[in-house]
Amino acid sequence: MVYPIKNNQKIIPNKENLFILLNGSITIEKDGNINPIPSKSYFFFDTEFDIVAASPFVEGFVAKLNEHDLKTFPDLEKELSNINNSFEVLKIKNYDNKKSKIHSLLKAKNNSRLLESYTHVLWSEFIGDFKNNLKEQSITAQFSELIDQNIEHNYCAGTYAEMMEIPLKKLIHEIKQTENKTPCKFITEKVINKAKHKLLNTKDTSQMIAYQLGFNDPYYFIKYFKKHTKFTPTQFRTQNSVT
Repeated sequence: MVYPIKNNQKIIPNKENLFILLNGSITIEKDGNINPIPSKSYFFFDTEFDIVAASPFVEGFVAKLNEHDLKTFPDLEKELSNINNSFEVLKIKNYDNKKSKIHSLLKAKNNSRLLESYTHVLWSEFIGDFKNNLKEQSITAQFSELIDQNIEHNYCAGTYAEMMEIPLKKLIHEIKQTENKTPCKFITEKVINKAKHKLLNTKDTSQMIAYQLGFNDPYYFIKYFKKHTKFTPTQFRTQNSVT
């Protein structure tokens, strides 16, 4: 289904969720962070957020798919399983066409057959646009973004290659060519930098940070951090804290 949005509204996600802003601009708050959303843009999302400000005459919609919808559209479920870029805001392509489909979908709310047809077409087009946008990015940029978005899972290079739908050998070649390092080293540097940031900008313990970065054993995280920085997390925090 598609639902119109309004100002000062909490958006609660369903199984799969798509936010579409046709006209006007809004500001959303998620996890304490404030982000402006420009007109004629869209993003997929998987956690709740609040609309805290909206320009006059805003026209936006939330599209949701539940378990029944996904069983009805197994092809959409498969495609959506590969989308991990929640809250990545992109410009709407073929704007007039998308707007027309949304309005047709709203008018078809009492016709189940038309409703299913328009829903499938609309979601298929937005998924296709999103995947094409990823393909337009360089492999290195895609790899870097995916690590940032999934850093708490501590995935290996092979898993990221599968998410990008490319052979691992191609990922290894591209990262070697652009960064002069292996994908594993690229991942390690990002994990270490994230750990350093948390140590210097939060009061989280080493154990908490270990779990946040996908380490099941906090002691292994301490050894891992020391191997790559020459310091334990506690030593690093003590030596770099501003007094």
